Amino acid sequence: MSGRLIGCFLLLASNMVVSTAYAAQQACTTLMAVVYPNAEPYDWQVTDTGVRQGLSVDVLEALAEKTQLNIHRVATKDAPKALREVRSGRVDLIIGVRSEPEQDPRLDYVSPAYAEQNYRVWRRSAEQVSLQQWPQLSGLRGALEPKQLPSFDLQAQLLAWPVSHVADNKTATQMVLDGRADYLIAEQHQQYLRLQKAGQLDLFEAIEPPVARHQLFVALAKDSACNDQALRNKLSKGLLALTQKGAAQNRLDTVMQRWQALHPSQPSVVGE
Repeated sequence: MSGRLIGCFLLLASNMVVSTAYAAQQACTTLMAVVYPNAEPYDWQVTDTGVRQGLSVDVLEALAEKTQLNIHRVATKDAPKALREVRSGRVDLIIGVRSEPEQDPRLDYVSPAYAEQNYRVWRRSAEQVSLQQWPQLSGLRGALEPKQLPSFDLQAQLLAWPVSHVADNKTATQMVLDGRADYLIAEQHQQYLRLQKAGQLDLFEAIEPPVARHQLFVALAKDSACNDQALRNKLSKGLLALTQKGAAQNRLDTVMQRWQALHPSQPSVVGE
């Protein structure tokens, strides 16, 4: 083969590589994203329209604006499906995942976290129970959703605390109101909104300190074709701008107020 032909071949190959890289770069200006379900105020579905709202959605939209990325949100019905989509690489980005009890090995977590969930012990207001802080639970009956706090479950087993695992938060709340449990454990902001909507906010009080703190992250699929150091740096820089100087708390307060406006409180009731 002549030197001229070899040169033409190398030039053509070089152009193909550059074109492919450029096409990939252009394609990665649009990311597919899913929201991991965490319930209000982090995310919820508007009953009339089916549109998802909440802190996670707001952060995702603000992150797209900060990074100048086109982030297209894909609807998912449940948490397992959301994780399957992003783990497979079919979806690039997931928002609302926790790093506890350990990070998902198929995801790259982007720092900083954009929110912190505080799980607290909730008991009946003015209850005559010797409980000033959550470690003093010996002999008291608890109600907890299964797989919610595995570290707490382990401690309860080791210390033989009587804890009932129930289907959902509504059941746990009712058990405490009915006197079938002395306390329940729930995320601070979620429980506050649920109790307010049900007109039961004055019937409960939360105990310090929190039982657990879990941070919520944005994460990239390791199998995403768009996952590289440049994109991770861009997302991290955007998240840092969105969470500094009280911005995260202000955004959460705004979302809480929006949820409260959409869900007015019911008359105060003790039970159903």
